[in-house]
Amino acid sequence: MLYLLFDFWRTLIDPPDLDVYYRYRVRNLLKVEGLLEDRDLEERAFGFYMRLFNVFDRRRRESCVEIPATLELQSFLGFLGVDEIREEHLEAYASPMIHLTSLKPGGREVLERLSSEHGMAIVSNTPYHEMVVEKLRREGLLDLFDAVISSHRTGVRKPVGEIFIRALEVLGSRPEEAVMIGDSPYEDIRGAKGIGMRAIWMYREGVETPDADGMVKSLSDLPDILKVIA
Repeated sequence: MLYLLFDFWRTLIDPPDLDVYYRYRVRNLLKVEGLLEDRDLEERAFGFYMRLFNVFDRRRRESCVEIPATLELQSFLGFLGVDEIREEHLEAYASPMIHLTSLKPGGREVLERLSSEHGMAIVSNTPYHEMVVEKLRREGLLDLFDAVISSHRTGVRKPVGEIFIRALEVLGSRPEEAVMIGDSPYEDIRGAKGIGMRAIWMYREGVETPDADGMVKSLSDLPDILKVIA
């Protein structure tokens, strides 16, 4: 059997404009605290959050160590004068993933077909594991995957080999029996090939073509290319 590992962000789902995405998160965090009517505060809070996010994002990428969403929230809520992280804050953090992202065209049909022929897992760089799981659940896709492996749970981020190896262990697969499908030349393609897996690149305009074993422009192209490299 050929095992399939999928990236999540921009491989299975598409986000809106990122300014819209992160502003939605900030607005919902303010709403939890009853502060949404203060437009001046909203603008200052959004500016603060984006500066904060950029610092955390840079640290994550440079260290390949995940910084959980709770630490982001702790800093942001401190700006609002809130000391305790509550479940509502985590729901607000996840809200743009849940409500604003969309499954790529043809994704459901392709994943249903592939799941009947292959063991499959999600391997995602994310600071909050539960929002990936909840998005999959709401799309009716969670049961198609044998595992959801996240940097939040493993502590390390792609391209570190450990996160791929964890997924392979859960699937009961060896690297040479598995294929990674993802849009990031560095995190997905280089990371997977670094431990002996094959990799298929999900094309992204403006991104340099990586040294992958294949390329697809849509999920509907996957079944045919998998037959070629199997």
